[in-house]
Amino acid sequence: MLEIKNLKIRINKEDCYDELFFINYLTKYLNKKYSFNPTNIKLTNLSLDARTKELYYLVSAIFKLKNERIKLPKNIFHYHENEDYLYLKNLKKDDIDKKIIICGMGPAGMFNALILRKAGFDVTIIEQGKKVEDRTRDIELLNEKGILNPTSNIQFGEGGAGTFSDGKLTTGINSPYIKYILETFHLFGAHSNITYDALPHIGSDTLKEVIKNFRMKLIDMGVKIYFETKLINIKDHIVITNNEEHNNLYFDELVLATGHSATDIYHLLDQLKIEMSPKNFSVGVRIEHLEKDISNNQYHGDYPNLPAAPYKLVTHLNERSLYSFCMCPGGFVVNSTSDDGRLVTNGMSNQKRDNINSNSALLVGINVEDYYHGSIFDGIKFQQEIEEKAFNKEYPYYYPIQTVGSLLYDLPNQINKIKPTIKPGYYYGKVDDVFPKYVVDTLKEGLINIQKKMDVFKESDAVMTFPETRSSSTIRIERTNNLSTSIANIYAAGEGSGYAGGITSSAVDGIKIALKIMEKYEVK
Repeated sequence: MLEIKNLKIRINKEDCYDELFFINYLTKYLNKKYSFNPTNIKLTNLSLDARTKELYYLVSAIFKLKNERIKLPKNIFHYHENEDYLYLKNLKKDDIDKKIIICGMGPAGMFNALILRKAGFDVTIIEQGKKVEDRTRDIELLNEKGILNPTSNIQFGEGGAGTFSDGKLTTGINSPYIKYILETFHLFGAHSNITYDALPHIGSDTLKEVIKNFRMKLIDMGVKIYFETKLINIKDHIVITNNEEHNNLYFDELVLATGHSATDIYHLLDQLKIEMSPKNFSVGVRIEHLEKDISNNQYHGDYPNLPAAPYKLVTHLNERSLYSFCMCPGGFVVNSTSDDGRLVTNGMSNQKRDNINSNSALLVGINVEDYYHGSIFDGIKFQQEIEEKAFNKEYPYYYPIQTVGSLLYDLPNQINKIKPTIKPGYYYGKVDDVFPKYVVDTLKEGLINIQKKMDVFKESDAVMTFPETRSSSTIRIERTNNLSTSIANIYAAGEGSGYAGGITSSAVDGIKIALKIMEKYEVK
């Protein structure tokens, strides 16, 4: 295979920039420039550069020629697959008489199970929530009638929290396993563009089907999956659950992939004397603008054939920073609570990102010294106090909203052209009533600074829905060089461990722990 890297393609308003467009463009370009007749063109990276008024796509791809022993031009290279990727892809071992129990069926747990079962281990997953089809109905019940199921919601259930928060696959880490993860999601039904887009996302509508297909594959491979089965205790090599049918389960190795909102797991680990430490996290609001306004701002004009535009913002103030997080172009603000009497927001988009609004979290960093008073649970208490202040007993599970104009300019706090997307509904509130003063002050000062970077943030009708409190865990579960906890055969993976954030990094973490377990039993 040969590879072309970062070919610059100028964007105009007439063309439709789908996969076929880029393949046809590359075919013509390679033929005209080098007299190549390429076959099997496959995109490997696609990024949109909108930093100036002249917009460009940067495209990389691999392709075949009948004769690849030719002298290569400057920007054509021989392509070599990463060995770690090939190892995971081709992994197939004999059965190993060791039992693995994985607690939690988010991305860390699912990829951990996939690799360990491919390696031949006896793998069981227990998940306190429901399978994704039933979980979807519980979320719809919360959105339509304000009825919460504490174990089946946006935080808990098959696929993890990311299933209903856009399915964004962007990550700040660099890992040889990312390509394997993206191709696995594509294999189970995600659009092929996630394998090459610089900002890949599956979409919450598509991800539900992807997760279901992933589950069916694990079952076909021999993985046992028990839903509505909650971990209650761990004694020696036995997992005790709330499910009489699936209780007292023996394990040689236990992987906890329970997410950052499973607070009862932290209490259990504390009882087991597993080492944990407090960590920094963030809290803030979800801000909504019209999608067309964001896209026109980012693209310096109206480009109807380009995807809904993202943004990424940070402003450093004297003591703290305000930054955007989990930006959802053409998306919705969603009800992500998992506890009675508390409120938590998040954001999501469907695969087409075609909603009228775009939204993003605007977060303020919370340092350990802001909340820590000697208990490992002080950060959770800090989160919960904010979530409880936002809860209005007169309107259960309705969310407080405030406009930017109300916060910054004392304008009336009323909805105009930008309609909140939160379900089941909203009430008019103030961030001052929910957050500590230093968070509110940072939000105000940060918004004013951001307005200098993006004109659309001057929009006084922009709506802030709050609180956003669970962007990451407040606790880090300490790990050894073998990635185990302080108990050698118990591992913590994914967002709940404090070492990952988001779908892709959590999946990578699950794979890394699987490989460490394989190494322990000399599976090569």
